[in-house]
This record gives sequence, structure tokens and C-alpha cells, in this order.
Amino acid sequence: MYADVVFPLKLPPLTYRVPSHIPSDLKGRIVKAPLMNRGCYGLVIDVTDAPEKSGNTILKNIKDIESVHQRLVSESTLTFLKWLSEYYLMPMGTALKSCFFEEAVESACKIQDIGYRRQETGDREQDVKDRENNEEQIPKTEKSEIRNPESEFSLVCNSIKEKNYKSFLLHAPSVSDERSSLFEIFKNLNSDINGVIILVPEIWQVERISSILHGMFGDRIAILHSRMSRSKRIETINRIISGKSDIIIGTRSAILAPVKNLSFIAVMSEHSPAYKGEEGLRYNGRDVAVMRGFTEKSCVLLSSVCPSTESFHNSIIGKYTLLGNSSKKTTGRPEIKIVDTRGSRLKDISISGEVLKKAKELLLKKETFLFLVSREGYSLIRCNDCGYVARCSRCRIPLVFYKGKSLVRCNYCGFEENVPDHCEECNGFNLKPYGAGAERVKEELESFTALSILRTKDSELLSDFTPFVIGTTLAAKNISEHFFGAAALLNTDALLSRPDFRAYERTFQEIIQASRFVKQDGSIFLQTWTPANKILKFIKQYDFNGFYKYELSQRKTIDYPPFSKIILFNMFFKSMPQKILDDIQKIIDDSNITGVELLGPVEISSSLKSYRYCLQMLIKSKDRKRIHTTAKNLLNKLEKIKGIKINVDVDPLKI
Repeated sequence: MYADVVFPLKLPPLTYRVPSHIPSDLKGRIVKAPLMNRGCYGLVIDVTDAPEKSGNTILKNIKDIESVHQRLVSESTLTFLKWLSEYYLMPMGTALKSCFFEEAVESACKIQDIGYRRQETGDREQDVKDRENNEEQIPKTEKSEIRNPESEFSLVCNSIKEKNYKSFLLHAPSVSDERSSLFEIFKNLNSDINGVIILVPEIWQVERISSILHGMFGDRIAILHSRMSRSKRIETINRIISGKSDIIIGTRSAILAPVKNLSFIAVMSEHSPAYKGEEGLRYNGRDVAVMRGFTEKSCVLLSSVCPSTESFHNSIIGKYTLLGNSSKKTTGRPEIKIVDTRGSRLKDISISGEVLKKAKELLLKKETFLFLVSREGYSLIRCNDCGYVARCSRCRIPLVFYKGKSLVRCNYCGFEENVPDHCEECNGFNLKPYGAGAERVKEELESFTALSILRTKDSELLSDFTPFVIGTTLAAKNISEHFFGAAALLNTDALLSRPDFRAYERTFQEIIQASRFVKQDGSIFLQTWTPANKILKFIKQYDFNGFYKYELSQRKTIDYPPFSKIILFNMFFKSMPQKILDDIQKIIDDSNITGVELLGPVEISSSLKSYRYCLQMLIKSKDRKRIHTTAKNLLNKLEKIKGIKINVDVDPLKI
């Protein structure tokens, strides 16, 4: 008998002989086997009577498994693990490493065959008593928001109880509604629910959700996120494996936690780009959540105040069941005003007269005004003769001017230099600040009001009255909801003009997210040189359905997701002679690619400091199977080029 074993390394499965004294029920168990002249722990994914004769299996070199330990995963979880590897074009070892396997070995491998059972029956009985005592301990502010249990959420509760797969998309009117809907589900199910994963995009949101649910579930709650120490992470995984904690709250990686008998997965703010990994296994936590729910027959609830275009499309075609319709809610939201800056004096200043007037009105009322910008620093530097924007010599990203330090800096790679005295493009000397950064806005406000200005990065809590606050949407995330009397986005055009087919969608999402900072009777000002932009009209009216209809029509015209699949290849080199370009082109020509559109390769700025050059290639197809087969074949051939490093991104969010 032979076992295929996966190790948490960038390797495919390896085959080992199973000694006669070892039981045959090895699938899903942790084993110890010789690898690279030492014993290593791996996971058995298959057992056969005879090994396959392939490049990874040479009969005379097969070695014996040394020891067998507990069962870590079920058959359905093995299916999910294999999908994770195949879909994201990564070795199964990379996928296994991402699934907390090393922490599982550290925490539990020394105890033979403890399985997932609770250590003592008394522990389980005490947990039930604790939950009964704690059910009414939800904070009043959240409890009062819970709506009628006889609602459409009964569909979610029934799916959880019946333990069958179904995906729901909740379009929530507000972030508080999104949270209270989740709490309503838990309150209705009470102690009947088990095996839960709740995903949130940011670490600060983990504590907010867990503090409320802890009153209902006590020590059944476990937290997982990237800032946890290794020892704390091992302790948490041990609690999950032993069954002491079966309700997991965390960021993206929590979807890979080894939870047994998974019944419910919730993905909050499902549109967030934070769910997409940029290193290692480049998976999307939202998409992985749906697939894990499918393989383990679990209910999945995606929710957002502004769902992704892909998820909304899935609700249209019946893949997801849509809950709520935020477009029907016309009250209780701040008014959005479009500020036309054409022909104004904004060439010299960044804040329009209309915005300043409102800011001064709020000052008299002792209310705070939020100024949102897209970058730190003072501005960019642009040549007024030819329009060229000063860029980093390393990665060609626009340099940010820091007036206080009298230098320009690349916020991408960290490169700094003195402010240029002439244009790199036309050699002219008419260089001027362009656009508004936090420094510039602060300078202008102080000159107008002679008041102190708070930067959101300077303080996480706004305790004393501060008339004006400046920051990015990212920096402002810790501020309480409905805190400001008004807000202004000073770089609306920069958001709309990002070189990305998702630029309009992201702008809509960021503005809707920013609206949560503003009081319901307040105002949001969008400064723009293109007030007739159709997207701004959708945003102004909170017309979600109109936006999705328009955006999907545009995506269909250019044949981009959700109407096709895309896979991105970034190929890095320390040097790039003509031979490398010829080799890549020959591989493409010899691959006989049909039914797949290939764009590139083109040279782009390298994101890796140790690799100076980068070529990018994108493949696109409506046929999911065909595009994955093509990508896998290309990857196998390209990896043979000497000195190449390849990052493959399936379903990329950035191009």
C-alpha cells in the first residue's frame, strides 16, 4: 500500500510506502516521513495499492512512512484543498502551508489520535450552560438594531439548520445594518449553531465583532489574523482542532482554518480588495469562502453596503440569492453634492469655495468637517509646459512632493531625491505642484482659518472638538460612524481615472464607504472637473441598480469579468537580454493557444527590489477550463527559463 503525502513546501505530492503495521485509514491524517534527509510532517491526501509511475514517483527511491498521527481533515476538506491548489495554479504544498498546517502540527501532533472530539464530556456540557447564561448579554446598542426575526433571514437560518450549501448576497443599507443582520441570525439560532467562520477585511473589525459575539458564545470564539504571534496562533489552532473553539472570526486567512463540521460562513464587506492575497497563495477570501461552503455543504452569506459587480451579477443569474435592496432606501443617508471645479481658481488651491463655505458653517455649529484625500504628502509635481508628471526612476510611479522636507518620494519603493528643477520629458523649468495631498490641504485650511488641523494618522480617537480633520479613507477607518457633519473628496477625478477596468466600481464603493462617517442629515462633496460623468450621477442618487446595469454592460462590451476569466503572469528578471524575450515569444508561439486571448508580454515597473525587470502577460477567456489548462501549460514551460521568477495571479484585482 502506498500513500501520497503533501508537505507544507513548494512541492507536489510525493509517494511513500505504507509499512504493514500502519492502519489503512490514512487519508486526511498527519504523518511523519523522510524528506531531504530528515523527518518531516505531511498530510496524506490519497492511498493506493500501487504507485503511479510519474516524474514525482521513482519506485526504487520510495521510502517508508515513519509514523502516523491524528486525522486533521475530512474527505470534503481534502477536495477543497485540491481545488485551492489547482484553481490558483500553486503546488499543493503551498496551499497546505496556507491552511495553518504547521501550526496544527505544532499544537496537536504530539498527541496521538485525539481527533476533533472535545477533551471531556463535561467541557461540552459546561459550554452549553455558559451559552444559555450569556444569550442575553448582547450590548443594547446592537441588540436594539436587530430586526423582526420573521424576515428573509429565515432563509439563511434554515440553510444553516439543514446543513446544505446555499449562497446569499445581502445588500445592506448601512454598515450597522450589515452587522445587526449577522447578529440577528445568531440570536435566532442561539446554541443550535456550530462550525462558523466570519470574515472581515480589516483587523480592527475583528475585535468589534468578537466583543459582541463573545457575550453569546463565550470561549467558543476564536480570533485569527496576520498580526498574531506564532505562539498565539498555535494556541488558537489547537483550540479549533480540539473543538473548544468552533466560531472563528478573522481576516482573509481565517477561511482556511481547520474547522470541522462547518455550517456557516459569513463574509462581511465582501467587496473589499483586502480579501485578495498579494503574496504566496494569491487567493480571494470571498471566492474561497463560496467554494469551501460548496464542498463542505455549508451556508454562505456575503454582505456589503456596495457589493462587488461580480457578486451582484451572480445574484442576477441565480448563483446567489439576493437579500435586501439598498436602492429602495432613499432616506437616512447624507446628501451627495457634485462640485464643478471647471474654470475655478483651483489651479492654485485644492479646496473649492463651496466646500470652504460649508466648512465654516459647521465651524459655527461646533461640528467637524472631514477632508478626504488620496495620498499623504503635499502634491505631485507636473510640468505646465508639456503635462509630464515627475516619476520614480526605478519603478516609474509618480513621485509625491513633501513640501516640509523639500523632497520628492516614491510611496511605492521608498526612493527619495531632491525636488527636480527641470522636466525630464521636455527639459522645461515650469514645474508646479499638481493635485492635493494631506499636507497641502492642511496648509490651505490653516491659512483660511488660523485653526489647528488634526490629521487622522495623528490620533485614533477624536475626543475633543476638532473643526477640521484630514486623511485618506484608509486612515479614517477607525473613526466612529456618523461622526462628521460633512465630508469632501478632493481627488474624485483621480479615483475615476485610475488605469483599471474596476476604477468606476471602486470609486462608487469608496464613496459609499466614506458616507458612513457623515451624519445622516449631513453632506458629502465630490470635487470634479467632469461633473457630467454618468457614474457620479449614479453615486449622487445612490442608484445602485442603475450603476450595476451600466457597469455590467460596459464589462460585457470589453469582455472582462464577470463575463470572462483573466489570469495575470508577472515575470521577473535581474537582467533581460534579447534572448529571454525570444525564448518567451517562442514558448507562446509553440503553445498553440486557441480559445484564449493573450495580451502581452509588455514591460512594466518591477515590484520586487531584487529583480530589476518585469514582463506582464494577461490571458483571458470565457471558458474557465480552457484558460486554466492554457495557463498551467504556459507556466510549466516558462519556469524552465533560467533566472526567471513568476507570480501567477488568478482573478487579479489589479492589472
